[in-house]
Amino acid sequence: MRVTCESCGKTEQYAFTNWRCDCGGAWFLESNLPLSMDAVHKDINSIWRYQDYFPAEIQEMNRSMGAGFTPLLPCRLYDRDVNLKLDYLMPTGSFKDRGVELMLNAMAAERIDQVAEDSSGNAGASVAAYAARMGIRASIFTPAHASPVKLAQIALYGADIHKIPGPRMNATNAVLQAVDGGMVYASHAYNPIYLLGQQTVAWEVWEQWHYQVPDWVVVPVGQGGNLLGYFEGFNALRKSGLIDKPPGLIAVQPARLAPICDAFDQNWHTWSTVGLPEEGSLAEGLAIISPLRWKHMLYALSHSGGFCVKVAEEAILPAQRYIAQKGFFVEPTSAVVIAALPDIFKIIERNQSVVISLTGSGLKSVSAVL
Repeated sequence: MRVTCESCGKTEQYAFTNWRCDCGGAWFLESNLPLSMDAVHKDINSIWRYQDYFPAEIQEMNRSMGAGFTPLLPCRLYDRDVNLKLDYLMPTGSFKDRGVELMLNAMAAERIDQVAEDSSGNAGASVAAYAARMGIRASIFTPAHASPVKLAQIALYGADIHKIPGPRMNATNAVLQAVDGGMVYASHAYNPIYLLGQQTVAWEVWEQWHYQVPDWVVVPVGQGGNLLGYFEGFNALRKSGLIDKPPGLIAVQPARLAPICDAFDQNWHTWSTVGLPEEGSLAEGLAIISPLRWKHMLYALSHSGGFCVKVAEEAILPAQRYIAQKGFFVEPTSAVVIAALPDIFKIIERNQSVVISLTGSGLKSVSAVL
């Protein structure tokens, strides 16, 4: 598999042990295989229905847990018709299973026997589950303040949990020491195979929209894998001649920590130091002060004709309750997109179609609403 560094443009053959470029940048894996309607395995209701588009090295599935092909359902919210992509209905309760299923299958094929990941919860739970499924030992480095429910989920899968005090970055620093000691980094931020797996959500929306695409897609943004999955997935459809124009992407972040919104609105060309807020956000999964692929995200927003919305902290729990009373129970990190809708509806045309990404199960954060 050939990968390209997003920072310096260097190209080389990918290896799991060389998890980032020498310059420190993240690798990007771009398949040159064209998508087609005929190549979709319609009898497979998971990410593997698109296996013909995966690089030859990872087209053969080792073990699946059924990630992908989640429902796309119409719903009436704030007097507008929208469509909800229910990516919280995954094996471990979050959208991260798309990328992790592909990444861990590839690692199992390489006979990797131990992996490490840093996560505030959902990515760690996903890596722990898939590692257990593949017979791989997993060590998950989490902030000590992470959701107790998510930590319990990780523990039940049998992973070794390392609770790291202090800000989120401390967990990253700790995992890098473990990687230096010989573990393979199963990183949802750095791994290019993970990002390829995330593209399957765009292909599903295209199929479920009767081989069309909506005008807008709304996603919560932290490290950015979901946003980039939609962007690159729709880009692949365009390059394959299956759509004329990708949807506009709308990124949503909590106002307490919204570095991508700040960078986009202020047209940053270099990353500015972002300090941690005095109080954390309920949307803990979005609390990333230095998103690794920030330039890629800004490019995705600008080239899709999209924009950013910041959500006030006091709007998150009411939005979670509002969507729950429609029958959809999501965690606060996911509910930010619902909280952003009143502002979004002031900007987009009433007759334009909208897909809203619901990314994490509310069962992961029940303490926030009790």
